[in-house]
Amino acid sequence: MQKFNETSPNIRLLRILRAMIERPYGNTKQDWADLYNVHKDTIKTDLEDIRNAGFEVKYDKQYRYAIEQDKALEHLKELLFFSENEQDFLLNALEKMSQTDKRYARVRKKLETIYDISKLGSSMISKPFLTKINLLERAKGQKYLVKLIGYRSTNSSDVTDRLVEPFHISPKEDMLHSFDVEKKNIRHFRLSRIERVEIIEVPWNYEGKHYKKATDPFRIVDDKQVDVHIRLKVGGYNELTERFPLTSSYLKPAADEAGIFDLECKVNHRFFGLSNFILGYHEHIVEVLEPESLLDHLQNEVKKINF
Repeated sequence: MQKFNETSPNIRLLRILRAMIERPYGNTKQDWADLYNVHKDTIKTDLEDIRNAGFEVKYDKQYRYAIEQDKALEHLKELLFFSENEQDFLLNALEKMSQTDKRYARVRKKLETIYDISKLGSSMISKPFLTKINLLERAKGQKYLVKLIGYRSTNSSDVTDRLVEPFHISPKEDMLHSFDVEKKNIRHFRLSRIERVEIIEVPWNYEGKHYKKATDPFRIVDDKQVDVHIRLKVGGYNELTERFPLTSSYLKPAADEAGIFDLECKVNHRFFGLSNFILGYHEHIVEVLEPESLLDHLQNEVKKINF
């Protein structure tokens, strides 16, 4: 498989495309030529390639370039994601293959991952979201601090700014793994809860303490994970996959009863996300099979409810 480096023409073209979507009419051909250390004619060719890919490239009186926003996003959706019918067709075709073939599981997982991303919604390729990702990736590459402006914390119910070293960005999981320089520990932030990102041109000081923790299908970061097994009705399947798309990879139809689904996966040891779902949609839960600690946790949570 071809791998692109930082000076690859493919990387340059994609970054120009992203810049026109995120910052319309922000750059001229000469700006990009200077940025990427190439001739202006090379940038002209890049813009023609983008047009040939189906994007409508425009420029203003100062010859600064942009892409018509609605058409750009709609075209990106068409390029990136399968529709539900298309995914079902491909999965059905795969099932006709020998399921003992190692390629079957690998290709199926890739298809499910692509569809998981598409179900996260159009916000994943919206201008504000792309801008945040772009700035975080840039800071990560340059090993600079960033200020997460207006972060909405569920745990503290506060909206505050955070100063962090961003070392892993996962749009699929809506997660930023970083080191909080004020609290001096690893912290994880939901990308969708960050209002804005500001790069602070101060080098990292804690790179030796960076490490990526495990993330469960409920997007909870926790190295202490436990195995869970619950059974759901069709309504539970629908609610779970719509609210937590990553769980779809771990849901299978029950072998002994129609209309029942088994969820078997590892989740955080405090059962955040899962317990909220079970308590909120208990009428769609058939049975909690394991672990016993999950049953104990649910019973304790019920006692805390004030009516």
